[in-house]
Formats: sequence, structure tokens, C-alpha cells
Amino acid sequence: MSMSSRSGKRRRVMVACVTFETAKVADPVRFYECNRVHILHYTKEGAPRRNVYREFYDETCRLIREQNGDSIEIEEHNGSVSNFQLVLTSLLSIIEGEQAEGPCDIFVNISAGSPEFSAAATIASMMSEDVTPFSVNSKEYSVRTEEDIRRAYYIDGRPVGLTVSTYEPRVMPKYTIGKPPEHLVRGLRVLHDLNTNRSRSKSSNIVPILKGCGIWFRDDTASDRKQSDAVNYHRDFVSKWLERGWVVKDDLRKRYVLTDEGINVISTFYKDV
Repeated sequence: MSMSSRSGKRRRVMVACVTFETAKVADPVRFYECNRVHILHYTKEGAPRRNVYREFYDETCRLIREQNGDSIEIEEHNGSVSNFQLVLTSLLSIIEGEQAEGPCDIFVNISAGSPEFSAAATIASMMSEDVTPFSVNSKEYSVRTEEDIRRAYYIDGRPVGLTVSTYEPRVMPKYTIGKPPEHLVRGLRVLHDLNTNRSRSKSSNIVPILKGCGIWFRDDTASDRKQSDAVNYHRDFVSKWLERGWVVKDDLRKRYVLTDEGINVISTFYKDV
């Protein structure tokens, strides 16, 4: 029986990676009130129990149970966290497995673990619905003073950091994620500006602006241009915005308003055009 059927509530799941952080993984579990946590980490087979990677994983699990109770489910995924493709495959499998159990909210922690995990986690989150990538900043550090930093990250008086030498660079697989169509984003920004300025955003107001911006691609030879413009505006813009979840209908004010995703889109793309 799934967690949703036992509790009657929508499941809340977190996916994270543990290398050398504990609080950055454990604290968000409590914040998001998760009832299951998937933790990716790597400890070599046959490694002694008193192994630094195992100790960080064990301490993270202890903190999660201490903060959330022993009933929380922690699923261990022991495998490479430095191979981007393997990590991405694992993440997609975890997400698909959770979604197959039924509706759930999945939170993916991109702030802890390896750089390969962070990159793969960001991409995997964008490939699926109901998956939220998040980051968490450090409030207090274990290395507090400049002298602590010098002891931890300096060799012979010179700053080195955690890494002294490296292997050769390894190119990560590239997955093309296309940018949204320019005319839809720019048109969405026009709608948002009209709403923000408390101007009327009916088709009769917005279509002339879209034409002036050079993002209206319809033939203007229709005999009833006003009606044709209204139909084409909804067909070419509003319906596409709705499909992408960028706008919702505000029935009270009889207008379309941007969702959080819509705001993110106009805040990111084609800002200098």
C-alpha cells in the first residue's frame, strides 16, 4: 500500500545527494514536511564501516530521523555520484517510480552532493511535472575563522582548496532544451505590463501592441478585422500560454494573469529584445 493511501494525503518526496554535507540535506526534509527521502551517495563495496563517506551518510540519516521521527522512509542509492549520465539515469528512475505510485510532490535538492549531481538534478527536474528543484544556503559554517580556513585549505602557506590535483576533464553529455518561442514570451511580457499598469488587456488593446512589436504574423486583410484579430489573438497567443501553464483566467476581472511559471519565463528569456 502506498503512502498516499495510508495517510490520505498527497505524498511529499525529497531527492538529495550526500558527500560532505549533513544539515544541507536534513534540514529541508523537515521544511518541506516530506515523508520519504531518496539519498544518493557512494561508499565503495567492502569499505570499513568507519569510512568518511559512510559516516556522512549515516549522520545525515540520523539527523533526518531525529527531526522527523523514525517513521520517515529513507531509501539509499549507493552508486557513483561523479558520473553525470549514471546520476541522471538514477534520478529519472526515482522520479518515474514515485510518480507511478500516484500523485506526489517531489523536491530535488541541488545544493548538496557532487557537481554532477547538481547538474543532473536540475535537468531531471525540468523534464517532469510536479518536481521542484530547490537550493539551500548555509547559515552557519563549520569552518568559522580565517585561521580555520588556512588550516583546512592551505598547504605550505599557499591557498589550495579541497582539491590538490585533478584528472583530465570529462565532457558531460549534452541534452538540448529549446528556449520558448520568442513571440510568445514577448507577447506574454506585453500582457503582464498591461496588467501591472492596470490597463485593459483585452484583445482590442493588446493586438495593436503586438503588431507594433513585430510579433503578429497574421494577414490583416480580413473584412471584419476586429473580430478576426480577437480570434487569432486567442488562437496564436492565449491558447499557447494556457497550454504551457503561463497564464490562468481571472474570471472576476475577466482577464488573463501570469502564473509563477509565466513570471519566471518573462524574467529569464528575451529581456534585451
